[in-house]
Amino acid sequence: LVILCVKSYDTRQAILHSKPLIGEDTIVLTLQNGIGNVEIASEILSSDNVIAGSTSLGAILLAPGKIKFTGNGETIIGRIDGKIPVQMRYIREILNKSGLETRISRDIKGLLWSKLIINVGINALTAVTGLTNGRLVEFEGTRKILREAVTEAIRIAKRKRIKLIYDDPLAKVEAVCEATSTNTSSMLQDVMRKKRTEIDFINGVIVRQGQELGIPVPVNSVLTGLVRTIESAYE
Repeated sequence: LVILCVKSYDTRQAILHSKPLIGEDTIVLTLQNGIGNVEIASEILSSDNVIAGSTSLGAILLAPGKIKFTGNGETIIGRIDGKIPVQMRYIREILNKSGLETRISRDIKGLLWSKLIINVGINALTAVTGLTNGRLVEFEGTRKILREAVTEAIRIAKRKRIKLIYDDPLAKVEAVCEATSTNTSSMLQDVMRKKRTEIDFINGVIVRQGQELGIPVPVNSVLTGLVRTIESAYE
């Protein structure tokens, strides 16, 4: 088992560097933000060997090689095609025995897109404004932008017939903002450190899908452009 936990823009390089560890029966599990990591891994490896996942385990990177664990959470894994091979049941068993609460989903795509929509509403907007998560819903202006960005993403998901796990995704995003009110999003942390962000794998995904499907996504287009501009202006 090889687990990918790198930033999405490093996925390809991480897999290529890990090639000596990957045999015919090796499973590669991606536990990353955004959409596109499974596709990148499947281009390099057999898609039968790639499984996706999402985790709500909490951690903060204090320094290179120094991580602070901030809270338990569930890890969910699955294959994009919904199949549940024996290897995946074995991986679930190993992770559970190690203390990582893990379950299998037959609709991991719906889960990944549901997480994407939360990130679409929060990450870029915090990176642009410098606000913590909770403050996004305190101001009428940012709350309106958040809701419009999320609504655009929901339209894309519906057109692609992706079943989201939340009955009311807008309410869920706002609830996450309030529940993590003092948190600095990962994208804002990247901007503060003048590091590359995962914008192309979050709001950028909505922009590309909108272009392909002929669905206007003006708010996500602006947010994506602004974050790219911030990155380009790093000194």
